[in-house]
Amino acid sequence: MNFPILPARFYGQSLKDIHEELEKKIEEAKKRHPVVYFEKPRSILQPSRYKEEFYKQNEALLNAATYSQDDDILCCFVFQDENEKRRFIVTYPEDFWSDTENTPLERRVFYEVIPEHTPCFLYYDLEFETEINPEKNGIQMTSTLIDITILYIAKFWDYHCKRDIVINLDSSRPGKFSKHLIFSTRDVAFENNYHVGSLVKLISSDIVKYLSHEDTNNEILAKFDKAKIEDLFVETNKGKKFFVDLNVYTKNRHFRVYKATKWGKNSHLVLAEDCEYRWNLKSKSKEMEIFLNSLISYIPRKKRLKLLSFDENHKAQIQCFSHNEATRLLKSFIQKEYPPSPYPVLDKFMSEYVKPGKIRDTKHMASQKIIVFEVVGNRFCRNINRWHKSNNIYYLVDLIQKKLYQKCHDEDCSSFISSAIELPEQVTFYFEDETDSVFKSLTAE
Repeated sequence: MNFPILPARFYGQSLKDIHEELEKKIEEAKKRHPVVYFEKPRSILQPSRYKEEFYKQNEALLNAATYSQDDDILCCFVFQDENEKRRFIVTYPEDFWSDTENTPLERRVFYEVIPEHTPCFLYYDLEFETEINPEKNGIQMTSTLIDITILYIAKFWDYHCKRDIVINLDSSRPGKFSKHLIFSTRDVAFENNYHVGSLVKLISSDIVKYLSHEDTNNEILAKFDKAKIEDLFVETNKGKKFFVDLNVYTKNRHFRVYKATKWGKNSHLVLAEDCEYRWNLKSKSKEMEIFLNSLISYIPRKKRLKLLSFDENHKAQIQCFSHNEATRLLKSFIQKEYPPSPYPVLDKFMSEYVKPGKIRDTKHMASQKIIVFEVVGNRFCRNINRWHKSNNIYYLVDLIQKKLYQKCHDEDCSSFISSAIELPEQVTFYFEDETDSVFKSLTAE
């Protein structure tokens, strides 16, 4: 039997010496002339590990939820073109960044979809007009808000975080102060953005009560200089308001991503100079790290995730994420028929009335004799006599007065209610008259 002769036996010790000398020269050459690898930029519409494009948001969300696996999470992003049409792209966040980081600045109109009922981080959208608030220090106001929020989180969940977990992005431009704050707590998140909204609205309400002397025993706010708290309110064309946008905690909210702008505006979200977030020093790509960590609903490590909940009754809880929860989330993306009102003729009338929009939900408040029709696809507001850019409208039907009123979810129009719109007799004929006991008894038989 022939045995192979090992190189070391044939060449002796000299081979090892040659190999070591070669390795040494290679390392010295790398130090003198570092090799830089350039990856050819990929278009957003070219193939990736996984990428699907949709024209309907619900289909995109369902796709992302269906094909995400454990820690391998697909996200839904939005691209808006010059005609204000939005397309939905489902892909891995890392791929999305690689595909879009070389997009011309004026076309970087990208949003993250924050899916309904999905765990997410606490986030803020801060803004005010600087021209009518020249004395305001937005950086100081932001600092105060962060400190207040940290104390509220500690109070309700006994979870203690620091300022270095807050990603601070700035998109201010001449005439307007604008920031996004993301509390990137990694293994701790809120059950969904409704719960985030409940906490933020409580903080806002507590501040109003504290400043109006209705609540002088607020142990958190009492720790701050009252002048700094008062400074969180800014002047607007309609009076003073909190500099936090309270309308960004709605269903499947679109939230701008890092380095993105609004169409036609040069106001890209960039890392703020006053950001104190503690970055990973070993990160291969700082830009990608900022992008990934600043996403609101991208939480790949759900197996270790602790969920904070805070409902409208201010009940705070903390629990572990489970696969049962993941299944429930998947089902929530499946398109459902909106619940009809007790009056089919009214539903038919409203479906025609809101065109080109559609009714996406109805709420029957029986005790108040009111039916609410939520509308999507038609954002024309009678208060401003034009479409809102993002916030939807809704209609109230007063069953007693047999009249219709329009309202909307935009913060600037929150107190607006349109003049009464008479409903046609062929619709109101079917409204049940609570005082007609004879008719009720006959129909019951």
